[in-house]
This record gives sequence, structure tokens and C-alpha cells, in this order.
Amino acid sequence: MTTVCRHQLVLLLIAGFVFFTNLGGYALFDEDEPKNAVCGREMFERGDWIVPTFNAQLRTDKPVLIYWLMQISFHLFGVSEFSSRLGSSLLAVGTTLLTYHLGRKLYSPPVGLLAGIILCTSVMFSAVGRSVTPDSVLIFCLTLAFTIYVWTVAQQRGGQFSGISANQEVKRLADLLPKTWLASLAMYSAMGLAILAKGPIGVLLPCTIIGLLLLISQREIELTEGRIFATVGPWWRRSLGSVTQVLRLSRIIEAASAMRVLFGAVVVLTIALPWYLAVGWQTDGVWLQGFLGDHNLARFLKAKEHHSGPVFYYVIAIFWGSLPWSVFLPLSLWTLKNRLEKTNIDHHSDCFVACWAGVWFAFFSYSSTKLPNYVLPMYPALALLTARTLHAWQMSSASQGMISFRHSCRGLSAIGMLLMVSIPIASSFLLPGEEWLLLIGAIPVMGGAFAYAAAERERRSQAIGILSVSAVALAISITGIGLASVGSHQDSPKLAAAARQAAGTMEVQLAAINYFSPNLVFYWKHSVQRLRNPKEMTQFFNENPRGFVVTRSDKLEMLGEQLSSLAEVARHRRFLGNYDLVLLRRSTSVALHNSSTTD
Repeated sequence: MTTVCRHQLVLLLIAGFVFFTNLGGYALFDEDEPKNAVCGREMFERGDWIVPTFNAQLRTDKPVLIYWLMQISFHLFGVSEFSSRLGSSLLAVGTTLLTYHLGRKLYSPPVGLLAGIILCTSVMFSAVGRSVTPDSVLIFCLTLAFTIYVWTVAQQRGGQFSGISANQEVKRLADLLPKTWLASLAMYSAMGLAILAKGPIGVLLPCTIIGLLLLISQREIELTEGRIFATVGPWWRRSLGSVTQVLRLSRIIEAASAMRVLFGAVVVLTIALPWYLAVGWQTDGVWLQGFLGDHNLARFLKAKEHHSGPVFYYVIAIFWGSLPWSVFLPLSLWTLKNRLEKTNIDHHSDCFVACWAGVWFAFFSYSSTKLPNYVLPMYPALALLTARTLHAWQMSSASQGMISFRHSCRGLSAIGMLLMVSIPIASSFLLPGEEWLLLIGAIPVMGGAFAYAAAERERRSQAIGILSVSAVALAISITGIGLASVGSHQDSPKLAAAARQAAGTMEVQLAAINYFSPNLVFYWKHSVQRLRNPKEMTQFFNENPRGFVVTRSDKLEMLGEQLSSLAEVARHRRFLGNYDLVLLRRSTSVALHNSSTTD
């Protein structure tokens, strides 16, 4: 068996455990999972492949690719938590394998193997890879586009993206671009699918990343040939001069021409435009206006749904999201900076990874609306960066990087101890009975301690192995076990089950007042009517005398005199809340009277 096959089998095994352990064993989590799952289910039930709806209302939040994947899964396995999440999990495994191939073409097979392990065990990626959201779909499509790009250029340069020797310089932009139209077709096709996954960002940012790499490389060519000279003086003047040279208009036009952007636009539009035109036609343009205007441009210019944050928001989000490997990110960024300042055999690979992570980070740092999952498409780049640094440390001399590695291991153990202290405290307030989850924190504590001890004995490969095993254990413990325990406290599945039990064989309606949960729609398996005031509730019960209403226990007095005619069917603690949710119906005598009057 070849090294590449062996590495892929290892990653398939690890990623399979991470993304499929207990995949359907816990309820969907509000808000995004049930919104997407209900949308896919409603399209499936209608046999509609064009118009997304949620709770029988047009949904303009996301394009259609995630819903198509769910419809295929629903046809094969029926509607369930497992089938709703299946597409995301399969593509997360695919992204793990693509990251491996990126790593072996950019650097070496061992770096690719470690990068794949780092990616699929990063906490945020492992969680989103098991979720009913379009993020996993987008990440796969973008990583596929970059893999096609890197693979093609590598084959043109002797098998490696940066060339087979340190003396193999880039002398023209074509050296860093696919030479065949077929390769460009494959790359832009992946970007077209990314537009169907999450919108225009699927082509704008990857083209910017590749274009920036070309602009930087073109400046380096001109510096080498003496056509331009580096700016001298203070650091700010040197930086400003470099940016001015890189972003010169003539260079941008040349790079765009070399990238065949017009051909790329035709490919992307051929793949994505038919559905966008179809959904626009069937909704009289309402979907296009809502998605492109409200959920793209408006989200960038103005914070939506209170999801705002400072410029450094994603520094914090990435640190927690890429645990346990984020403790090595400061060291990885520092070594990347040092490598970029001097010529080495991996120079163009380092530039590409830096452009990938840097462009994505900068774009969303200046977006007004901020969410941790917005920067997930840069996680493969961070995994490659971290893997390159750790592998270099593993192969280096005895003293090089030892202090930084030991500090990182100490930091990992400290984070684990922080989790062991904070989890029981948080659980006592929000999730009574789940204090045992503190044991999850013991994994990074032991992983950091054992890796530190191995490094002290100069067993560097063993130290990396310990970190990898502990990362796999942590990812499975959180996503496969921890989420199942946390999910058992969710209220919507219990309320929906109580309503169905009370209804028996009758077809009844469910409504909500002063409260609404997308999960309630998924587990009720029908639309849930949203009531705005007691008058609408009265009308609802007049039309549906055997119907049910869900409301908050601390809002019961707002129902006024209507409350006296209602009977409590079930009550459950609001998930992660400090109030109860109450399932109400009209008392038997009132319901029978209204029913006979109607008859």
C-alpha cells in the first residue's frame, strides 16, 4: 500500500469517527439547524427543487445547495436528524481529504496528514461538520477549488506547488496558474457550486485570494529583475510602498487576464445562474431581493440580529474555534512571518496559505455582522499553517522551538483546567445534572501534559502523536457525546411529543404566542402559527377548538381573561433559559361546547 493510500485511510477512519459518531442521536439545535432542516423537508414534501420555504413562508437566508443535499438524503433515509445532517458530514470528511492533498502538494505528505487531523478535530469545524448548515458545503466547494488550483500548478512545476528546488523561480504569472482551459473549467466549476452553497462570496473571495498571490509574485519578479525597487525608510513607509506596488492597476488587469476571469464568469454563471433565475421568476424577485440585498450587502454594511463585534472579534472566535490546536497558532504565525521574509523552497506555498487566511480574515473582520462560522472557510489554511510549523519542529534540531512548544503544551493544559472549573459552574445554572461534562476538560489537560513530557525526552514524533490522539478524543467527546447530553435538555421535541400524544389520532393545529422556536416546527412536523396578541389567540381557538398553544410561563398574565378557559397540557424548562414553556389547550368543557356549536 502506498503512503498516500495509507494516509487517506487513516484520515477516513479518524474523520469518520469525528463526524458520524452518534450523528442522529440528539435533537437539532436552534436556531439554524431546524430552519435549514424544515426548509429541506418542506421542499421535499412539495417535490420542489427551486423555492426554499420555512414554516410555509419564503426563506431568503441561504441558496439551495444544502437543501438539494437534504432532499437526496430524505429520499434515501427518510426525514430525521441523521438524514438532515448527512450531507454536511460527508462533505466535512471530503474537506479533510482535500486538505491532506493540499498539504502534500504545498509541502509534503506528512504535513498533509497532520493538517487533515488538525482540521477535522478543531472544535468549531468538527461541530459544524455535523450540523444542518450550509457552512460545511461552502467549505468543501472552496477547498475543492483551491485543491484543483494547487494540484494543477504543482503538476506543472515538477510535482510540488513551490517547485522541486529552491532555485525554481516564478518568471511569469502563467507559472502560478493552470495552463489548460480544462483545469480552469474545473476550478471555476467548484466556485460556481460555492455560489449555490452560500452566494457571491463563493467566487469573489477565492478569486481575490488567487489574484493577490499573483500580484505579490509579480512584484517579486519585478524586484528580482530590477524593474522596480523596494521602498526604504520606516516600517510604515516600506509597508505602504509594498502595498502600492502590489495593487498597481496595471498589475491587477494583468492578473485578471491571466486568471481567465471572463471565462470563469461564464462557467460560474452557467452553473449558478439557472437556479437564481428560476427562484427569482417563481417568487417575483422577492427571494433575490431578500438574499442579495438583506442577507449579503446589508449584513456587511450593518449588524443584523445583534450579531456585531469589534475588529478583533475573530481573533477570539478563531482561538476558541480551533481548539485544541489554537495554542500553536501564535508560534505558527510567527514562523510564517519569518519564512516569508526570506526565500525558501516553500515560499509560494507559504504565500498562498497566507493569502487564503489573510484575505478571509480581513474581509470578515471589517464586516458589520459577525458570527464565528463566517471564518470557517479559512480553517483549512490555518490547519496547513499549524501542521507545517509542527512538522518542522518535529524534524528540527534538539533546541529549536523547544521553549515555544513547551509553553503551548502548558497553555493547552491550562485551558483544560479552565474547562474543568467552568463547565460544572455553568451546568449548575443552565444544564442541571450535566456537571459530569467537566471530564471533557481532562482530555486537553492530559494531552498537554503527556506531550510536554514526551518533548522533554526528545520524543518529538511521540509528542505530535499524543496531541493528535487527544484532539480526536476531545472532538468525539464534545460532538458525539457532549452534544447528545446537552441536546437531551431541549424543550421543543418534548413539547411537540406531548402535543401529539394529547391529540391522539386527530389532526390538530399548533400555535405559539410570546415565543417561537424553529425546532418546534421541525418536531411538530407541520407549520406552527405565530400569534401576536390574545385576540389572535382567541381567533385561533375559535377556528381550532382542539388546537394547542405554546407560550412562556413568565408571559401567562399577558393572556388576560383568556387564561381561565385554558388547560395546561405540559410544561418544560426552556433550553438554556430561566423560565418554563407551557403547552396549553382549551379546557375540555369549553372545547366541546365550541365544537358542538360549530357543528
